[in-house]
Parts: sequence; C-alpha cells; structure tokens
Amino acid sequence: MLIEKVENNLNKIIANLKKDTFIYDLLIAYQLPKAAISRLKKGDYNLSNISNEIIWKKKLLFHRVTD
Repeated sequence: MLIEKVENNLNKIIANLKKDTFIYDLLIAYQLPKAAISRLKKGDYNLSNISNEIIWKKKLLFHRVTD
C-alpha cells in the first residue's frame, strides 16, 4: 500500500464527506477488501447490537455520535 494512494483516498473522503457512509469509505481508503466491507454493511461481520455502533472483530470499533 502506497502512502500517497491512501492520502489521495483520504482527501477524496474529506472533499465528499457523507455521515452515513464515512466509516465504510474510510475502510476502502485503507484498501480493505470490498467484499468484507459489503458484509460489514449487511451486518454479517458487525458484532454490535447497537444501531450507531460497528464492532468488527480484531479490526474496528466505531461509535457514531449524533448531535
């Protein structure tokens, strides 16, 4: 993974920030497998029962804070 590619991907996320897809866009920016991210979106990999939280075993803990 080239740092320049990751940096470019992150700049694209910042330019087109979407609250609903931010975490998935971030995972794509770091070049995690798209199939795994799709399964995470569907809930197959999400171990959390809380609606605004994602737990991906040994990879990610994300908790969306609402205003």
